[in-house]
Amino acid sequence: MESAIHNLRIHTLKTQLDVCRLVCASLSKEMQGANLTLEQKAGMAYRWGKALNESRGLQNAIDALERQEMGTRAAAI
Repeated sequence: MESAIHNLRIHTLKTQLDVCRLVCASLSKEMQGANLTLEQKAGMAYRWGKALNESRGLQNAIDALERQEMGTRAAAI
């Protein structure tokens, strides 16, 4: 049961990471629009930075959980 919960956590984090990556890509593309004011671009750049930082945090959490899973598997052998 614990393994299933662990796998669900990893899956959920990976889904959140995918969403963050989509947000980053969308904001990046939108910032390249020629009809934006500097304020609008600055706001988008701020949101892009937040999404990028969240992506990094999620990836770190995924990596840690996957390392933990590998350690648990190795200990079971």
